[in-house]
Amino acid sequence: MRRAAPLLLAALLLASGADVASAQYTVLTIIITRSNPEPVRPTAPINTLRDLQIALAGCWSPPPVDSEHAPVDLTFQVSFKRSGELFGKPRAILFARPITDKERDVYYRAVAEAVERCAQMPFTETMGSAVAGRLFRINFQDRRNTKRAGLTWPTERS
Repeated sequence: MRRAAPLLLAALLLASGADVASAQYTVLTIIITRSNPEPVRPTAPINTLRDLQIALAGCWSPPPVDSEHAPVDLTFQVSFKRSGELFGKPRAILFARPITDKERDVYYRAVAEAVERCAQMPFTETMGSAVAGRLFRINFQDRRNTKRAGLTWPTERS
């Protein structure tokens, strides 16, 4: 029975349509709510995935939004060495809506600048060991022009 368990698990994964490859990366989602005219290189030690999200958000300067086009949500892949250096080149893999060639160039350049700015992440020894060679999918969700009308913060009533 013990020998059949791995085969049964593999059959279940195949039957369910599970994407085994998707388990090979970590997704980090960064919500962009405003422009970042002065992006900065991280200096504080990065010890958690949350620290990594904050550092990447600080490095990102989203392209300006014009009246013709809505902001673009973008997903790119990146990997780091134990030292915090890039492992390979980042790759933009998904745009949330169809984009023009001009927009693609602008966003590719923005990703390249952000990753270059963040290159040599100040990972702690523990974080460096945990992320070395791991593939990250970074989702930048641009919410700069999202209408927030009708949403209110809950308030305490006395």
